[in-house]
Amino acid sequence: MSNLSNIAHPPWCLRGSDCADGNGLHLSRLAGTALRGDEVIQAGVGLWRMDVGPTAPSGMLLEFSAGEDVERWPLDLPRSRVLVRASQRLLRRLDPTASRAA
Repeated sequence: MSNLSNIAHPPWCLRGSDCADGNGLHLSRLAGTALRGDEVIQAGVGLWRMDVGPTAPSGMLLEFSAGEDVERWPLDLPRSRVLVRASQRLLRRLDPTASRAA
């Protein structure tokens, strides 16, 4: 994709090794979720877009890793939104005081 102009890339695309050549996949930098940095399972979240068809599918990218094992899970935009709402609902049940602090 190195021959694409900047217009072809979303503004959040890394345009480096994470912007894979030839397959139209754009990835953002991952936001880590580690609180201390010594967690056994690392989790990160970012954005993705695939340049295919008239409407490019896009959404949230979840990455989980433990040591050398890395799993990436791209979720489309509708599922990403549902995951955010469902997560907030579940966390409020776990910690009712969190909804007052937000």
